Amino acid sequence: MTIRPVAETRHVVEIGGWLHATWWAAEGWTLPATRAFLRAAAGPAAPISFVAEEAGRPLGTATLDTEDLAGRPDLAPWLASVLVAPAARRRGIGTRLVGHVEAVAAALGHRRLYLHTMDRSAFYAARGWQALGTELWLGRPTVLMAKDLPGATHPAG
Repeated sequence: MTIRPVAETRHVVEIGGWLHATWWAAEGWTLPATRAFLRAAAGPAAPISFVAEEAGRPLGTATLDTEDLAGRPDLAPWLASVLVAPAARRRGIGTRLVGHVEAVAAALGHRRLYLHTMDRSAFYAARGWQALGTELWLGRPTVLMAKDLPGATHPAG
């Protein structure tokens, strides 16, 4: 399995469809705008969207983003849009994607990373993330979490 920016692969259309159907349409994104974001989110700094792939097929995705929760523009950067294809779950792919984004954020000098989740707080807590409280996402409660990143190479967010 390899992890690399979605923009460097042929998976933009498929990953865009996954993200749009799961979350982004609810936030008002169009499918073409979702795909355009993925094409542009190529780094070297955030936003960067990654894909885990094996044998030429996408298994999952995660993004290092500059914003992810409208009510909290004061926080950045974010681990966002972590999604593993149903057929690829229970293989550690989500854990590898999360770790990859954490490592990239630390290499960029970020000391802390944020995320929000409505239903996966136990998954993140098991990987060292701390709950900070509850916020609202589209009028529904979501758990705000943070993780201090070891080894940040220079001072930033």
